[in-house]
Amino acid sequence: MFFHAIGGFCLLALIFIPLERWLGLRRQPILRFGWWTDVIYYFTGYCIGRGAGMLITLAVSVLMLQQKSIVAVPIATQPIWLQLFEAMLVADIGYYFAHRLLHCVPWLWRFHQVHHSAKELDWLAAVKVHPLDQVFTKVFQLVPLLLLGFSQETFAAYVLISAAIAFFIHANLKVDCGVLKWIIMTPEAHHCHHSSDPGRYNKNFAAQLPLVDWLGGTLYLPRHYRPDRYGIAEPVPSSYLQQLIHPFRRKMTYVP
Repeated sequence: MFFHAIGGFCLLALIFIPLERWLGLRRQPILRFGWWTDVIYYFTGYCIGRGAGMLITLAVSVLMLQQKSIVAVPIATQPIWLQLFEAMLVADIGYYFAHRLLHCVPWLWRFHQVHHSAKELDWLAAVKVHPLDQVFTKVFQLVPLLLLGFSQETFAAYVLISAAIAFFIHANLKVDCGVLKWIIMTPEAHHCHHSSDPGRYNKNFAAQLPLVDWLGGTLYLPRHYRPDRYGIAEPVPSSYLQQLIHPFRRKMTYVP
């Protein structure tokens, strides 16, 4: 498993580092502040994600021993392209709900602050997620897919595509996606969510589909908007271990 993580990291670096140098939104060093901390997040998050995914799958499988799916017509019999669209929609609705809770519930915001503490964005900033934040959102994403009975191929394809989009939307890229920004999330839309302006980071909660934000009334796609700054006012420690214990350590300011 660890060798797969190393291979994935090298592949992502080979793709995004040249792209960010060529099409960079902001001039910033590759090894920007917090980069090595985020490398730790990448490898620990990979292991936590795999472990949480297996535990969630096992738990749902035990609950569903007497029934393969909660729907009358098995979804797994549908064409895989249709399943994939349905899976992305269902999972993103789950993620959207979890993400809004992370912003609206003060004690959940404590954990999500770690992700929003990034002052510079690039592809690696996607993995700067507190483990409890990661597990919380994964439950909301994966449980509906398992209960509905999507095929294993669809499930695997969704995990791969959702991960690719996550790295893409955090990347330091200045790209005009045109009409594509109305179909899938783009760096332009998600960078708005990471703005230091609280009025902006309460927009664009969806992970993949702008449609979900539109349904929730939180879609924000202005033309050519780029945040002046990223991050939050609340100070967050710089080291990995300090960030893990930060949500438990003291009373923190909550900004809705």
